[in-house]
Order: sequence, then C-alpha cells, then structure tokens
Amino acid sequence: MVTNTGDPDLKSQTRIQSVSRAVQILLAVAESEGLQAKQVSERFGLSLPTTYHLLTTLAAEGMVTKDDRRYFRLGPRAAIISDAYARADVVPASYARAINSLAQSTGETTYLSVWRGGAVKVLATAEGAHAVRVVGLDTGYSDNVHARASGKLLLAFAPVDVREAAIERMRFTPLTPNTITKKKEFRQELEAIRERGYSFDRQEFQLGVDCVCFPIFQAEHVVACITISSPSTRFVDTKEDLLAKLAEITATLSVN
Repeated sequence: MVTNTGDPDLKSQTRIQSVSRAVQILLAVAESEGLQAKQVSERFGLSLPTTYHLLTTLAAEGMVTKDDRRYFRLGPRAAIISDAYARADVVPASYARAINSLAQSTGETTYLSVWRGGAVKVLATAEGAHAVRVVGLDTGYSDNVHARASGKLLLAFAPVDVREAAIERMRFTPLTPNTITKKKEFRQELEAIRERGYSFDRQEFQLGVDCVCFPIFQAEHVVACITISSPSTRFVDTKEDLLAKLAEITATLSVN
C-alpha cells in the first residue's frame, strides 16, 4: 500500500506505508528509553501481530534490540546512520531554497545552521541584494556559540545534558560590550528563547549587526535553524517583517 507524502520536496511522489511505519517506530524508539511492543501498537494504532513483524524485522537488521524485559531499544547498526549524518554537510534542497528565498525577499544575508560534532556550524549562507556580511561568519564557522543567535537557539532547545555540558565548556569571550559573559545570564537567555520560540543576537557577535533566528522542527526536535542578519540601523524598521517571514518559512519546513 502507498500513500502521499507530506515532504515538501516529494509532494507529487508516493511512499510505501510499511516502510513509513518502520521509520516512525524506529524514531519513537530513539526518542524513548525503550518501548514494549504493546506500547508501540497503541501509539501507532497497529495490531500486535503487525507491530511484532515490524519490530522483529528492525531487530533482524540490527536497527533495534530487545532486552530481557522485552523493551525495544536502538540497536548497534543505528549508530552507522547517526555517525554518517553527523559527518555530512549536505544541505537539503528545501532548506537551500528557503534561505535563498529569504535572502531575495529581505535583501539580507541568511544562514542555515545545525549541530555538528557537538558544535553549532554554519551549513550554508545566502546573500541578499543589500546585505551586510558578518565578519568571519562564513560557511563552516562553529565558534562563539554564546554570541550567536543560532548557537543560543540550538542550545536552548537541546537536551538538558547536552546544553549543560556545552555551557560548562564555554569560555564566554566578550566579542562586543553586548556579549553575554555570565553563565547565569546565559541560562536566563536560553529560557527566554524557549518561551519565545526564537532568538536574537543583539549586536553580541559584531557591533552594528542584529540577527534573528527561528528553528526548524522534526517532530519535537529542532534539527536546524535559519538566521537573518541585518545592520542594526535597518533592523529597527524591518524587525517585524523579518520575524514574520522567518516564522512562515520555517513553519513550512517543520514536520510535526
């Protein structure tokens, strides 16, 4: 059986339902501390026989494993996918189109950032017609997370253990007089970002440049973010328009 896909890059194509179910189950197991077959069955509205067939197939391929209490957890071969993705710098076509569209419609430099190797890395950039470049913030840049809108946003939505470990490693270098340099203030900033849903760089990375950043969600997880930078003098007048455009385009990229 096949069904239409909701992926923005694959709207006209189809997907195999059994494969989709297997992927959904694998993701559910990954997001949990382990699930029993009955829990999986109830969560996805599947019969127990169908659930067992899917789980045993995943187990046979090494993607999940079952412990003595009959809880299914991620298997050793799942690490192959995780490690490969962490090494990859491939920009999804829909993400590339999004940052190019924003750069064209706003005239400002737009960035796509992701977690890579425990750091927040600029994966791609797109320059607008009257954009101002943030000195040093080029594709591949991953330093000074504390002073970047993207770094603060991805940390704000990261798991608590990942967030706290990153904060403890930070040097909080004062790049400008506006840079947050205290752990307590930085944690307060991250809490505000979680409540607000997006982040700002208020001339914290470079004087004269303001940035705003919105997340891209996959289910409940933030997998990437898009940032727009603007001269501070222009940002005063364009802030609301930039917020609206970023909110709209990241919503189209996010998957519930």
